[in-house]
Amino acid sequence: MNLPVIKPRDLNAYQRVKTSTEHVYKSTYEPTGTCVFIKLLSWIGRSERDRLEILKDVEYIGRIKAEFLTETIGIFKTSNTIGIVTEWMANESLNSLIYQHDLYPVLPLNICIRILTDVAKGLTFLHNLNPPVKHQHLKPCNILLDAQYRAKLSDFWLSELQKVPFTSVQDDNTSLVYLSPQRLQKYRSTTADDIYSFGILLHETLSRKRPFHENNPMKLETEIIRGVRPQPNMDVILKDTGLSQAQRRLLSRLINLCWHSEPSMRPTAAECLSCLQTIQQTFSNEIECGIHTLHKNKERASQHSQIRQVEFDIRYLYESWTSDSIRSRTQSAPDETTGANSLCPEAVKDKRSVSLPGPSPLNMPSTCHDRGTSNNHGVRWTRGEPGDHATCPSLTSRINPVETLRRNREIILKSMTQGHLNHLIDIMRSKCVLTRDDSENICAEKTLTCKTRKWLDTCSEKGEEASRVALENLSSRNVICMHPRHPA
Repeated sequence: MNLPVIKPRDLNAYQRVKTSTEHVYKSTYEPTGTCVFIKLLSWIGRSERDRLEILKDVEYIGRIKAEFLTETIGIFKTSNTIGIVTEWMANESLNSLIYQHDLYPVLPLNICIRILTDVAKGLTFLHNLNPPVKHQHLKPCNILLDAQYRAKLSDFWLSELQKVPFTSVQDDNTSLVYLSPQRLQKYRSTTADDIYSFGILLHETLSRKRPFHENNPMKLETEIIRGVRPQPNMDVILKDTGLSQAQRRLLSRLINLCWHSEPSMRPTAAECLSCLQTIQQTFSNEIECGIHTLHKNKERASQHSQIRQVEFDIRYLYESWTSDSIRSRTQSAPDETTGANSLCPEAVKDKRSVSLPGPSPLNMPSTCHDRGTSNNHGVRWTRGEPGDHATCPSLTSRINPVETLRRNREIILKSMTQGHLNHLIDIMRSKCVLTRDDSENICAEKTLTCKTRKWLDTCSEKGEEASRVALENLSSRNVICMHPRHPA
C-alpha cells in the first residue's frame, strides 16, 4: 500500500470526543504533531477477500487529493481492527454550525454561501474524476470545517466501505431525507443523486431547520417519491437576507432544480458551483467580518463550559470502541424505522441506552485488560479547549438514563429556560423519540415549570431512548454533570 501504515506508537493516546452527532476518536499523529481523526472498522469475522476489497478502496480514496476533500493520513492497523486516519477539523461539521445555537446564535449568510461553494467545489472534483466518484452520503455531518470555516467533504467511500459502520453506531438517523427519489426506489446511483442531496443541504443550511421535521416519518419515503420537498419556501427564508431580488430568485431556482424529481433536470455540480460563485462575489469583502463574528460568539459561549478531557492509552482503543458497539446493540430495542423505511440506511440503527453517569462522583473506567489494576491505568487528564466537548467512554458503569433523569428532576426544573426546552423538543422530534402529539401536549401547559414537568414525565414514559437523548443535551449544556471528575 502507498498509504502509510500508522503504528500505535505513532498515535500515542486518544480522546473520545462528543461532536454534534456522535462520539468520535481524536488523537495526535506524533511524526507531524497534528491532530487526527480515527474511523474504526473491525477485522473480526471478515474474509480475506473482504479485507482486500476494503484495503483497495481505502488505498484509492487515499490517493484522491483536493483542497475541498479531507485528507487521508494513513491506515491504523491492529490484529482486530483497521482504522482510517484523516485530518482533524477544528470546527467539527456543518451540522454543528447549523444546530448548535448556543455556540452559533448568529450564522452569517456570507459564511453559509462560502461553505456551500466549497461543497460544490468538492463535488465538482469528485464527479469529474474518471470514473466519477459519487459521494452518496452528502449531509451536514459529512461536511467538516477547518479553523477558518472552510468546508471539506468526508466519507466519500466506495463499494465495501459503504456497507460498514465506522467508529460507532451513529445517533443521527436522518439520512433518508437526503436520498433522492431514485435511491429510495433502489435505482442504480448516479451523480444526480448527489445533486439532489446538495439541494436539500442548501435549504437546510440557509433555513437552519431539519428537512421534513414536521412530516410523519412513517410516510416520508412515499412523500419524497411523490415530490414533497422541505418547507418553508426559499423565498420566505431569503426575504430578509440582504440579497437582491435577482440573487434570491437565482438561489431559489438552483435549489428547486437540484431536488427536481427528474434526474435529467438537475444541474451538474459545476453548474451549481458557478451559480454560488456568482452570489458569493457579493460578499467578497465581508468574509473576514463573518469569521470574526463566529469566533467571537463561539468563544463567549464556550467560556461557560470549561470541560476537562481524558486521554486514554491507544492500545485500548479497540476495547473502548467494541464495548460501546456491543452495549449499543444489546441494551436497546430496534428503531421502529429500521428496514425499508430506515432513516439511516448506511449504518446499523439501534435505539441505544448508553452508560450515562449520574450527578454523583464517578470512578474512572478501567482501560486495561487486568480488571484488578488501578482504574486510572493509562489515563492522562488535559485541560479542554473552549468549545471542545469530550466525555469519557464508560466501559464498566451501567446507569439507567430514566433513573438518572428522575434523580436530577429538581435541578432540571430550576435551570430550564423556554428556549432550551423548545430546542430539546425540536431535537427529540428530529430523532423521532417524541411525536407531534407529545410536543403539543407539552406546549399546552400554561407555565414553563408545568411544561418542563410534562416533558420530564413524557421522557420517562417513552423510556430509555428518549431519556438518553434528553440527558445528552442537558449534559452538553452543563445542566447535569456527566463528565469524569479529576482523579484525586
